Amino acid sequence: MIQRTAAEQARALRWHRHRQETVTPRALLRESDELMYGLEECLVQGMKLVPGWMTPRLTRVISAADAKLVGELRHERRPEKVIEILYRAQDELMRQAIKWREPARIIPLFRKRKS
Repeated sequence: MIQRTAAEQARALRWHRHRQETVTPRALLRESDELMYGLEECLVQGMKLVPGWMTPRLTRVISAADAKLVGELRHERRPEKVIEILYRAQDELMRQAIKWREPARIIPLFRKRKS
């Protein structure tokens, strides 16, 4: 009995971790909003370059949106230009989020009878 309970708890924990690790367009949009806030702070503080710690997060979000934008990001570190690239990535992520949430195809449960 205890072994079965422990196995069920382990299975539930694996499922919970798997749910947290899945990257959805909506999760990427939330992260892009946080990054946008950070980039705007860079502009307010008069920074000339985007901090290095933001680059991997930006790359992750932008590469999920469009691989072409990653090429532009590699050559750009100025906050104004990175914000423009992130705006375009958000546009694509919004399209993906809408497509992700489309209703599933309806599967008929019963065959139609011939009369």
